Amino acid sequence: MLASGNRGATTDTPTEDSIMKSFERHLAAGFVTLITLAVLVPGLSMNRPPLAAQEPSVGDKPNDVAIFMRAKLGHAQLVLEGLALADYDLIARGGHDLALASQASSWQVLQTEDYARQSREFRRACESLRAAAKDKNLDGAALAWMEVTLKCIQCHKYVRDVGAGN
Repeated sequence: MLASGNRGATTDTPTEDSIMKSFERHLAAGFVTLITLAVLVPGLSMNRPPLAAQEPSVGDKPNDVAIFMRAKLGHAQLVLEGLALADYDLIARGGHDLALASQASSWQVLQTEDYARQSREFRRACESLRAAAKDKNLDGAALAWMEVTLKCIQCHKYVRDVGAGN
């Protein structure tokens, strides 16, 4: 009777390796969620209107920049939904749409070498995301999404810093 109890306990007890892998997956998913929320929810600040209501920069057509930013957020939401549902087609489509958006004229808000470099790095990160989705590698896609998100944050910071210098 004791032997059968031990066998059941051994079978049902997770190994240290499986616990670590599960912890790493949950940690990565939590980090992806936090980064994504930081990018997708900037309009929650009480001192600023939502992105769609913000005034565009001087020389822009009314609301062109805001409309473009909303479209980018829609592509990003596809990726996040795909990650949450392990829907590799959504992940790939969102990454593809983001990479395409980075080639649109509305994307080119600055004409500097640093801005062009950041755009290229963003497209490379989107390609890594698409490749992970094609390989049906959810952990790889989550890590690639973190890289895409970080590229967004870095570029938006750069644009704000350069704009403040004008």
